[in-house]
Amino acid sequence: MKQANAKQRQWMSDITDWVDNGGMYLLYDCECKKGIQRHHVLGRSAKHNKISIGHEFIIPVPFQYHDISEKNDLNVTYFKYNFTARFGKQSEIFSVMYNDMKQSGYEVPSIEIYNAIMDTNA
Repeated sequence: MKQANAKQRQWMSDITDWVDNGGMYLLYDCECKKGIQRHHVLGRSAKHNKISIGHEFIIPVPFQYHDISEKNDLNVTYFKYNFTARFGKQSEIFSVMYNDMKQSGYEVPSIEIYNAIMDTNA
């Protein structure tokens, strides 16, 4: 597995900062009492149409819906279809986050990477 480079690590850090500054309310209508975890939607080494997207296609997920120790029927790790039925496609969640972060002045992945992510239909 390829390690994240400095720009990708900054993207992950910025996602957490965005969440800490109230971004989660745009994505989920639930409480995040235990915080969030960053979910690599297709895995860290994912590529789509020969474009690496694994370290960019990340969404914040409430702890209870991501952590493997949480046995809950909306856990994206175990029950992806339940999760997406409740909260929407992961690419749509990413798009909302990406666009709000861009509008808020964060540096976001390139439009080429964004378009590749949107094309995954994940």
